Amino acid sequence: MELNQLRGFYEIARQRSFTRAADKLFLTQPAISLQVKALEEELGERLFERTRKDILITPAGEILLHRVREVFERLDLAREEIAALQHELRGRLVVGTSDTNCTYIIPEILRAFRQQHPHVELDIRNYMSSEIMPLVLNNEVDFGIVTLPVRHRDLVSEMLFARSDVFICAPGHELAQRKLVRLEEVGEQPLLALERCSTSRQLLEDDFRRVGVVPEVAMNLGGIDVIKRLVEIGLGVALVPRVAVREEVEADRLVAIRVRGMAPRQIGLVEHRGRRRRPSALAFLEIVKTHIKKVQL
Repeated sequence: MELNQLRGFYEIARQRSFTRAADKLFLTQPAISLQVKALEEELGERLFERTRKDILITPAGEILLHRVREVFERLDLAREEIAALQHELRGRLVVGTSDTNCTYIIPEILRAFRQQHPHVELDIRNYMSSEIMPLVLNNEVDFGIVTLPVRHRDLVSEMLFARSDVFICAPGHELAQRKLVRLEEVGEQPLLALERCSTSRQLLEDDFRRVGVVPEVAMNLGGIDVIKRLVEIGLGVALVPRVAVREEVEADRLVAIRVRGMAPRQIGLVEHRGRRRRPSALAFLEIVKTHIKKVQL
């Protein structure tokens, strides 16, 4: 097995497309197809199955992908460590985090990182915290920044910061003049909430259970931006991260009120146990910790 063949196979598995993989590697599609064909002939097994809509990896392909991923991760790490000797980080850093973090917390972190380390390719995977766990376990990301707690014997976590949630409503709402509301009062309102499979929703339900309230959930929604818009036009109320509604509050489009009985959300780093942090990961986390000290969350 030649390294260029393995690189072609690896990129197809990542992109789920021969065309995108060829573009990524600056090859023609016939050339990358020949690489895979040579591998399949050598191994005596098919590595991919093509359907009308997708490229499916076979069981043999899954085995090879697992080992090939390790090979290229070690090669990338070696390149980064050698580049670090010259005080110049290179390589690729893959981070998994939520839409909320991507939209409201890490943009300035990404800006600072890009300014300091322009030769590192950043790959940000934004999913719900619960969806990031498999990516970390499969070594598809260097680490995740997720809502804690995380419980898995193969994962380790470290708290990075605490994030406060607030009650939001339209300016004309009956509670809009309050400075503080109780969680029990929130439970009596038509609540717009994130999907049940999200970690934030599970923690919210835990909060309501602690005060003995079953909330009136009017809608289950997929993202904070949708929730904010529907609250703004009077379709309900919500509990959202304070950092997510600063612009709307300043523009008097929403009212944000502190909530008694609701614990701050802990946001932290989650990594595969025993995984070695590459230099780019260390640099990124250093910027995260520096930036968070300056932001009121």
